[in-house]
Amino acid sequence: HEFRTPLAAQLASIELLLAGLERLPAAQQKELVTSLERGTLRLTQLIDNLLESVRIESGQLDIRQQSVALAEVVEDARALVRPLLAQRRQTLAVSLPEDLPLVAGDKPRLTQVFVNLLANANKFAPEDSTVRIGAEARPGQVLAWVEDEGPGPAASDGEALFARFRRGGGAEPEAAGLGLGLWLVKSIIDRHSGSVAFERTAAGRTRFTLTLPAENGA
Repeated sequence: HEFRTPLAAQLASIELLLAGLERLPAAQQKELVTSLERGTLRLTQLIDNLLESVRIESGQLDIRQQSVALAEVVEDARALVRPLLAQRRQTLAVSLPEDLPLVAGDKPRLTQVFVNLLANANKFAPEDSTVRIGAEARPGQVLAWVEDEGPGPAASDGEALFARFRRGGGAEPEAAGLGLGLWLVKSIIDRHSGSVAFERTAAGRTRFTLTLPAENGA
């Protein structure tokens, strides 16, 4: 079901384009192409998450340590999820200190962590809302968070929130998930000797906070 829904939407868009390419207004053509882009992104995320889960379960997930600037990771993730945010008219506000220390980690997999957190925020936060990314340095650590205006999980969920194949409660705008996103976030961060936690902020927002070791204990 998780794969068939976005595939069916893509096929419908392709059929409409093929049937009326010459007579469809430019605005409608653009809308259909944008729909194809969103569907492709969702399928790519589903496949990436599924493949990563197999690697983790088989002990084949390699973390290639390198010096990583979180600003670059966030920018890569932003580019990947931009169509999803645009679909629900959500704004992404990023506030990172210029002197934020580097972290030692695997850049592609840290990007996947932020993509999954942003995709989670996209699904559960209201339309026309703001998703925020922030970070700060602590002694020997870098804290980064993704914050949204959605209802968030129940405080009683605890570690169960990061269980494999667990899907969030509440209404989702699109039923397109395998319940692997947050499990992968925790699995990847654990393999970076870090941690992930969630909370409701004083402003009533849902926040997922990542704690990562700073490079060279900076």
